[in-house]
Amino acid sequence: MSDILLKAEPRQAMGGATAKSLRAKGRVPGVVYGHGEASTAFHVKELDLRPLIYTQETHVVKLALGGEETRCILREVQFDPITDRVNHIDLLILHAGEKITIDVPVIITGSSVGVRDGGIVDHVLHKLTINVLPDSIPESITVDISELKIGQSVHVKELPVTDKFTVLGDETAVIVAIVPPKTAEEVVTPQTEVTEPEQIQAKGKKEEEEGAK
Repeated sequence: MSDILLKAEPRQAMGGATAKSLRAKGRVPGVVYGHGEASTAFHVKELDLRPLIYTQETHVVKLALGGEETRCILREVQFDPITDRVNHIDLLILHAGEKITIDVPVIITGSSVGVRDGGIVDHVLHKLTINVLPDSIPESITVDISELKIGQSVHVKELPVTDKFTVLGDETAVIVAIVPPKTAEEVVTPQTEVTEPEQIQAKGKKEEEEGAK
């Protein structure tokens, strides 16, 4: 797995006003922490986060801060709900020999037999949570769908066995399936009550005539 160098500067002042000021300058506030270690606040250039965040692969971060480089993993990203820009990041310090729990992207490969027959790929799980040592973190987990026919699927428990990491969660969960093509459904127009004024008047007149007979 490749490493990404991230140059950071220490963040002295805290609070919403400081964070807002940093974002206005194209900087993103963050915090780095680890097991048994105090957290450290920092800020980085927003553009430097693109290869780390906007990717389908997992990367180890080499955080350059205070004259030292620390190996970390991206733990959490917060986005602005309106602009979708990165608001804040959390980094977790990696320690050799200490396993971590992390989400890894699932990549689908291959041209499915079912798709060639008209089926549709339903990619259900885009990430899997694994327990793994820092030096064994995979960039992604690949699932080959070449042999899948319509109606078939791949479950978590059907992934190739490996001693490098353990997949957590429901082992019966479907990762990807080939589903039948959707057919056009008939649109049924429900019967509605008479609402037009002219029709209401006509209906009332008819009822009066029948009552007079």
